[in-house]
Amino acid sequence: MELNEAQVNKATSALLKYFETTKKNDLLADESPVWLVLATKIPPEHSKVKPIRIPLKYPIYNKDAEVCLITKDPQSEYKEMLKEQGITRINKVIGVTKLKKKYKPYEAKRQLCNSYDIFLSDDRVIPILPKLIGKSFYEKKKNPVPIKMRKGILLKEITNALNSTYYFINSGGCSSIKIGLTNQTPEEIAENIMYSINYIVEKVPGKWKNIQRLSIKTNKSISLPIYSSLPDEAKKIEFEPIKKVDEDEKDEENEEDEKDEENNDEENEEEDGEDDDDDEDDE
Repeated sequence: MELNEAQVNKATSALLKYFETTKKNDLLADESPVWLVLATKIPPEHSKVKPIRIPLKYPIYNKDAEVCLITKDPQSEYKEMLKEQGITRINKVIGVTKLKKKYKPYEAKRQLCNSYDIFLSDDRVIPILPKLIGKSFYEKKKNPVPIKMRKGILLKEITNALNSTYYFINSGGCSSIKIGLTNQTPEEIAENIMYSINYIVEKVPGKWKNIQRLSIKTNKSISLPIYSSLPDEAKKIEFEPIKKVDEDEKDEENEEDEKDEENNDEENEEEDGEDDDDDEDDE
């Protein structure tokens, strides 16, 4: 199963044209993410805390993106590690203890969530984060992305994290994946979709057979479809083998054939008799 690339290009062009039209009418409108909305026929049984990393051809986190890193304690140790390796993409480092104390109030958590474009986290503390950061992070699709905080691979981990997007599996039948930005070209967004779709489908239980619909949207737009599966009934009809005649139906057909043959024989005998009578009259 593959997406129709022409349909994807058509949808991305239409979406960005719509966004530009609304932006002219709203001078305060900000650039928006472009979301790939995935609807499944059968939803996952459980949501997952760790998002699934999906590579992109054109990154959605540029050099100006604000990045926050959540680490184990002491946070000073990891700040030093970043400095030693010359890593400058991290704007803020927060240790678990500081997260518990300074960002305990709901308003503090909300402000923290709004202050950064993406949150990275030491993969060892990911399981305890849902209780510490609150639901606002998950509602805004800013779940912290796990990375391995190891010397020698840290730069690669951070680079890969910022060059990817993330599939957050929830218990509902619909998931939204950030696939581009409205300041990218329609072609770049379309290429991101075509490049990443097989990685995404591979992580869906049932793969293509379980995907009902794919569409794209901005934060405030309607959804534009780029893929829709056939209804199940249509699939059954399409792939249903030719129906075999039941044995009972065969017997009934044979009985009718035999009756027809008997009737034909009787008619033939009557015609023969009439012919014999005619012959006797002629004599």
